[in-house]
Amino acid sequence: MKKILLFVTVGLTIWLGLVSCENHTDEFDNSPKVGSILLSDGTVVSSEGFKADGLSAVGVIFYVKRDTILVVGTKELGSYTYADSLVTISGVTNDYTSPCGTENTAAIMASGIASPAVNAVNKYTTYFSSWALPSAGELRALSASLPIVSRTMKLIRGDDFQSGQYVSSSGDGTSSGSEQMYYYSVSLQSSYVTSTIKTTFGLVRPILRLH
Repeated sequence: MKKILLFVTVGLTIWLGLVSCENHTDEFDNSPKVGSILLSDGTVVSSEGFKADGLSAVGVIFYVKRDTILVVGTKELGSYTYADSLVTISGVTNDYTSPCGTENTAAIMASGIASPAVNAVNKYTTYFSSWALPSAGELRALSASLPIVSRTMKLIRGDDFQSGQYVSSSGDGTSSGSEQMYYYSVSLQSSYVTSTIKTTFGLVRPILRLH
């Protein structure tokens, strides 16, 4: 079958002749950007280029800056505590601005201190094994991009984001006492950051850093 393709530009119709339907393909901008989709083979596609009957969607990009790309997973993992006890964890970045969830998660694991939130993330090995508990800065970045990310998440049939406070991997470093007792939790709906006792339950959503 043949079909005629016409391109219209500002009132000028340009004739492009007869083109085979079988040879015609739609092209989409699949460069990594907020709202793009990470697939199970490690490739990234736009929401317009996503095919539900193709490769599985792993997550949605919510942060792109220079050579760092952050992806939020499709699943809510449940409600967990930051730690089982009120202790200071060495190596954790204790602020609510730094995008350092991968480093914080590694530091918590290396400390030997029980962290139910980190354990939940470690069990989430969907297609990739380097998922992390996001830092407070990363959760704030996700919150800022939430309208775009939520639309794409709905498209790929991922879990909705909840209205409660999410557990971050960042401690509260305003003092030695707060560093021992508190971590920062973040509301994705409002970007509200609060110091939360480490044994308090909060929502957990995994992230993945791409380079």
